[in-house]
Amino acid sequence: MSGLEIAGVLLGTFPLIISGLEHYRDVAKVAGFFWQVRKKYQKCRSDVLYHELIYKRNLKELLLPLVSDSEEVNRLIAEPGGQRWNSEALQQKLEERLQESYSLYIEIVNDMNETAEELRKELSFDQAAIQDKVNRAGDAKKQKQQQAGKQSRTASMKANVDYQMFRVKFSLGESVREELFAQLKQYNERLEKLLGTSDKVSMLQSGSIQSGKNTSVMETAFRNAWKKSDLLFRALQNAWNCSCQQYHFANLRLEHRTLSEICFEIILMFVAPSDHGNTPWAWEELQCGQLAAHACASPKVATRPTNGSKTTIRQNSHGLTSILPRRAKTVAFSLPQGAVPQIELDSMSHHDVELCKLLSDNRYGVCMGVIGHDGETYHLHPSTKRIQHQPNTVITLDQILSDDFDGHVSRRQRYAIALLLASSVAQLQFTPWLRTGLTKEDVLFLPSESENDVVPYGEPFIRQGFAAPFTESDASDCNFYSLGILLLELCFGKRLEDYPLRRRHPAGEGDTKNAFDLMAALRWSAAVVDEGGGDYASAVKWCFTGSANSKQQWRSEIIRNVIQPLEHCQQHFNAALT
Repeated sequence: MSGLEIAGVLLGTFPLIISGLEHYRDVAKVAGFFWQVRKKYQKCRSDVLYHELIYKRNLKELLLPLVSDSEEVNRLIAEPGGQRWNSEALQQKLEERLQESYSLYIEIVNDMNETAEELRKELSFDQAAIQDKVNRAGDAKKQKQQQAGKQSRTASMKANVDYQMFRVKFSLGESVREELFAQLKQYNERLEKLLGTSDKVSMLQSGSIQSGKNTSVMETAFRNAWKKSDLLFRALQNAWNCSCQQYHFANLRLEHRTLSEICFEIILMFVAPSDHGNTPWAWEELQCGQLAAHACASPKVATRPTNGSKTTIRQNSHGLTSILPRRAKTVAFSLPQGAVPQIELDSMSHHDVELCKLLSDNRYGVCMGVIGHDGETYHLHPSTKRIQHQPNTVITLDQILSDDFDGHVSRRQRYAIALLLASSVAQLQFTPWLRTGLTKEDVLFLPSESENDVVPYGEPFIRQGFAAPFTESDASDCNFYSLGILLLELCFGKRLEDYPLRRRHPAGEGDTKNAFDLMAALRWSAAVVDEGGGDYASAVKWCFTGSANSKQQWRSEIIRNVIQPLEHCQQHFNAALT
């Protein structure tokens, strides 16, 4: 018999055991001693029904993934030994599902079948003699009259002896039945564990394959974004052609890019010291997409008045400009778009763009022109997604995480920012946009188009200037300590320098500061698993301890060990909202 047929045979054994028990109950009631064994009988019957039910559930768990229709499984269970149990196709599916566990699974079913048969024999009796006694008791007077002269004394004594022996056997055989029931329980548990581990291994194998595919797809998208963002910066740098280039800054919106088509969102700013005088332009929001891809969102036509105002600025430690907000910020949160919309591109746009002059003249419509570098071209479309503010009116992540910030950033928003920053590091590392390790002073939030002063926490930017050309030597070593510190700060919603352990050591500068920061961050990271969960903790841990061995495959490693765990965190939040 095939393994499938053996599994079906066992199903038919349990009803036989129940049938035997019910015959015994009928005899005991007729004989008047059922009350003496009622509890033992009920327990025995309950045990049989229990093990039958568990076995049926094990079979259903085994068969449901193999049969498209659940009703078909129910029919199989209801007809043990029927023609459906002879299906060769179902037998093949069974072997494929259990894989290397198949032989052991069927061996356990065989052993279970033998045990069930032993139990059936243990509860069997000479049914002919007992049934004869039941029939005679059904109509005592008639039976006495009809059988008094027919049944020999020897036959009557034999029936009584058989009956009495079975009563004694049932009463005294409890220990034997308990042993057989214990075996049935053990076999059912083994079947359940064996199937469970088989499914878990299959799931891990398929999950590993799918995870590898997802990593590969994301790595391809990130490599594409890395190349195009690098060339976009160089194209912008080539397009200035002005003596005031040192005062020009580009704010690039950080996005978790997983699509092949890319449209960059940039805000150009003219930021000069107060003694520079009036600036010819101050702010321009752009959508930058490639001509071949047609991958920018349809922008609003920008009609920007010339700005002759003076700009007062304050330089921070990274050479960027910022001021603290004068009033509390309203919290807003927007998730990245799931798709890149399309636009029609103007093939007559100018390719030789003098960007600073063009922005000063304010003579452009839907399309400003085309810039390019090393064979890649980008179409520039003005946009008015945000209200134009003073170029220095920005909020840094450092300010948001400080104790002086009046607003509130929820855990969900902080985790979303963490995913965006980790993704952006994988896209921008070793490009002119990210010349050194990303820090909270580099991450900017710009006001959106609203009457209220709203901080769009789902749309962080990074700022970079064009004062000096970027060279490969500007790139830092392949470590991700700064990202780990950022994730740590976002987990707890506070800055590392405000952490008590860090305050015990000097602030320091340069390598000394970095060493003290890293030491305090490692101590602090031990508390992440309780605060942020296992996925978040594993992402932080890799930034500090796992990245040192990933120089050759750093992008795929950061995707697998940081970005995907942070995606899981986001999925948990999304699931909680549904």
